[in-house]
Amino acid sequence: MQSEDNILAKESSESIQERMRQVFDALGISIYQVAKDLGENSSKFYNILNGRAKPSYDTILRLLEQYPQVRADYLLRGHHPILSELEVNAKVIDLPVRYRELPFVPTRFYASFIETYTEGLSMAQLESYRVPEHLIGNHKNVVVIEISGNSMSPQLSNGAKVLAVHIDPSDWQYQSGGIYAVIYRDYFVVKRIKDNELLTKQRLALHSDNPNGGSVTVPLKDIQGIWKIARVVDSPVE
Repeated sequence: MQSEDNILAKESSESIQERMRQVFDALGISIYQVAKDLGENSSKFYNILNGRAKPSYDTILRLLEQYPQVRADYLLRGHHPILSELEVNAKVIDLPVRYRELPFVPTRFYASFIETYTEGLSMAQLESYRVPEHLIGNHKNVVVIEISGNSMSPQLSNGAKVLAVHIDPSDWQYQSGGIYAVIYRDYFVVKRIKDNELLTKQRLALHSDNPNGGSVTVPLKDIQGIWKIARVVDSPVE
């Protein structure tokens, strides 16, 4: 078996990072989805595509196993095409994609959303965002939120659109480990809940994934609403 160095040495003028980007584009999938499919941290793939790291041979093999339509000859050596041709007798079935219009909170509406939320905001007053039904699944009481800033990068980049599920106040004390949108006082933030002390000390600790994003501890009395981020529905290419 050839060593990893020998195989990667047979690259074309395109870097392995650029070929991986081309593969993801051809598959029509985001970095977040690739990381989820492979059980990896998305920051690993952001670092690879941004040229800060090279993929290991194990990562390349796992990619080829997960997405068998990707041609190893392209990924390893840059020989086109990127994806395998359809078999002669294969039949393409074009399944219709069904969409739903969901309430949308863009960054420019944050302030208005905060002001009107406690006054019984009607979801009909919000803009809407079209989302494929398979991404919504069985979630109820959902909105789409546009991410502002990079405090949650690389998991959530600036401008990403995320599906957020409203959490009933009676369940606030049980939320931990995930990423949440929280309205408190005059703030609307998206942070990770690591230390939920609502039951014992009536406070909630919110943390940024980006070390430069900081953390904040919020008293229970200041919290107006909480939504759990279920998934990314659209994310800009970095």
